[in-house]
Amino acid sequence: MAGVGFELKKLFRARTAVGHVKAYAYASVVTTGPFLLMTGMVLAVQLLFSAHGVAAEDAMLFVASVAYVFVFSQLLSSGFVMVLTRYLADCLSVGHYRDVTASLFGMGALLTLLGSAVAAVFFAASPLGFVEAGLTYVFFLELLLIWTQSVYLTAIKKFQRLLTGFAVSVSLSVALCAGLLAAGRPAPVGAALLSMDVGMGLLVCLFFVHIVQCFGLPRDGQHFAFLPYFERHWRLFFSAVFYTMGVFLPNFLVWLGPWGVTVAGTYRCAPGYDAVTFFAFLSILPLMVLFVVAAETRFYEKYAAYFDAIARRGNLREIQDARRELIYTLWFELRQVVEFQFVFTLVFLALGGYILSLTGVDYHLVSLYDVLLFAVFFTGILQLLVVLLTYFDIQKFVLRAAAIFLAANAVFGVLGFLLLGTAGYGFTFFLAAGLGLAAGWRYLSQFARRIDYYVYCAQPVFYRPPQGVLTRLTRWLYGARYVDLERGQEP
Repeated sequence: MAGVGFELKKLFRARTAVGHVKAYAYASVVTTGPFLLMTGMVLAVQLLFSAHGVAAEDAMLFVASVAYVFVFSQLLSSGFVMVLTRYLADCLSVGHYRDVTASLFGMGALLTLLGSAVAAVFFAASPLGFVEAGLTYVFFLELLLIWTQSVYLTAIKKFQRLLTGFAVSVSLSVALCAGLLAAGRPAPVGAALLSMDVGMGLLVCLFFVHIVQCFGLPRDGQHFAFLPYFERHWRLFFSAVFYTMGVFLPNFLVWLGPWGVTVAGTYRCAPGYDAVTFFAFLSILPLMVLFVVAAETRFYEKYAAYFDAIARRGNLREIQDARRELIYTLWFELRQVVEFQFVFTLVFLALGGYILSLTGVDYHLVSLYDVLLFAVFFTGILQLLVVLLTYFDIQKFVLRAAAIFLAANAVFGVLGFLLLGTAGYGFTFFLAAGLGLAAGWRYLSQFARRIDYYVYCAQPVFYRPPQGVLTRLTRWLYGARYVDLERGQEP
């Protein structure tokens, strides 16, 4: 989010209340704007369904289709996006721009191939009609491309244009859906999915234009030069997959239980549990905003100063002073973010249950929402710890924290499912998130105490290029044109 950081620093330099308000408003829009627009699109379609008297079964099918696309597109793409982020960071750090857009084509093709295979297996035994299945499949592939493009968009500073793209695409989807429902053709579910496909297709095109304007079109055709990174940074790949799976695993277990229902013979879900879980996750949106502000301004300044002192051969006192300031800022900003988010969680606790009760949500689900709020609070803090460990490239700690989070959700979830039944819903997620948070906090504390060791001694003395299958394949594809970015070489 470097472009975000530049803009935030400029706003905070004003040192006025108005400047600070603008900075937090800017961070809020950039961080949560796309998510809120996408969520608003789904809610708007549901309101249109209600206004046109669409049957409850059709509305449920639409919601289930969209939910599955969102969940499984993130599960499939999370590891690839994490490794791609590292590849792009190296490209930008050494000024190797000519293969940036090429990697977008390569990763897009790879995820499209994998997504098509997953969708084919999923829909093979589905009784859904060809139209509904086909439109859902297109939406799935579009989201895979959008998650991939989002990595590249973080390097572009014109966020207003990007958010405008989201707003235009969402507005188009809603307007088209309203028109199709009014015309009565096609069927409601097909009309809604077609509208979302058109809107997201426009968004993919707009994002592609922004990326090409910034980085240009591919020059050498090295579309898969990122493949060796899966061998070098496999821990990042699995840490992203484990964390994402850990977030969604509690829902999967509930889907299999007595609260689960089967929609159109295809989708398994638990509408009540999924709804309160969604509202609980809304509570950590302030956490994301506050962390972006802290990380991209005060923390990053100390982070850059410390490593600049090392790289530019600062004297011992300069390096030690920079290290102390970095560690102090790390814990101070993290504590500030956690304290502020705890206040927001209490606000959601006080108001959420009341609002859910007014909407007719069952009493047991309202009680479950209270437990899920704190499970989500722990999960959000764990995500921040993982991001901070990733900042320092301590990949083994990142992987361990994510693996513990996933394993705890699996163990507690299955035991709760077998021993407690529905009484364990939410509580097992709370326990797993708490254990994951404790592990993440321990690893970050260990790094902070021994930062000199991890910076100076834990790194390899000599660079050893990987010699795995993917690296050999890449060298065979591109020969002498292939550039090993981690050596810092650029022809």
